[in-house]
Amino acid sequence: MGVISRYFERLVAIVRPRCAVSPAVSAVTEGLQIGNVRVMWSDIRRLYVYKRDIYVGNLLCLAILATEDRLFEINEESPGWKEVADAIEHFLPGSLSHTEWELRLISTNPSDPVVIYPISRIG
Repeated sequence: MGVISRYFERLVAIVRPRCAVSPAVSAVTEGLQIGNVRVMWSDIRRLYVYKRDIYVGNLLCLAILATEDRLFEINEESPGWKEVADAIEHFLPGSLSHTEWELRLISTNPSDPVVIYPISRIG
């Protein structure tokens, strides 16, 4: 490992905001398990992803709006992130695929969310 790589790792550790540990997440047949809370697939009204600027790079985040205006956020540091991201298209027909929304997210500004579900179709 080079000197510059170690420098950037230390810099990220210093400037990255200290926050609570991200809850573990998983996708099961009934819904999403976020920590101790289960959100049924049928209760999900809207999903969108966005990048949060963390000084050195970005953190990918997923916002989940469920019935009764419940809002949940998970991020790429949440254990189970990739499995949940991959499962969305399977359990929510009509949603963007994980690959598609990550590609769209790469080209957006941190303040511009990408809607994963439901997708508005124009035309």
